[in-house]
Amino acid sequence: MPNENKAKVINRLKNDKDFELVFGKGTAIISEDRKIKAKYLLSNETINGTIKFGISVTSKKGNSVWRNRIKRILREALINEKETLLNIANQINKTLLIIFSPYSLDQNCSKKISLREIKPSVLDILNKLKLGVTQ
Repeated sequence: MPNENKAKVINRLKNDKDFELVFGKGTAIISEDRKIKAKYLLSNETINGTIKFGISVTSKKGNSVWRNRIKRILREALINEKETLLNIANQINKTLLIIFSPYSLDQNCSKKISLREIKPSVLDILNKLKLGVTQ
């Protein structure tokens, strides 16, 4: 059973303490097209390589309908890339706290945003994250 040590847990960041920790001490990554930003932090909380992700959208980016739509789209893109996230967790064998947020996206420039437009940015960030964390 060599797969017993593999990470199987992807949770959401929920408490303010974790958000403040990542925003305060985390490292930022911006996608090539500058649409999405991610801040991440490695924590020694567990040994099995867990990932906790959160999504943060400031009210300056748009109204609540637009902000919730962006959050749903980002969450779906991350769930679609679950295998990539699990591979990253297995490589580092630590807890990875990561927060995604729109960087240059706002309601004025992209009112009707879709998963197809966001997914390449998320993949780019995950590739950069894999390179940055494993070094």
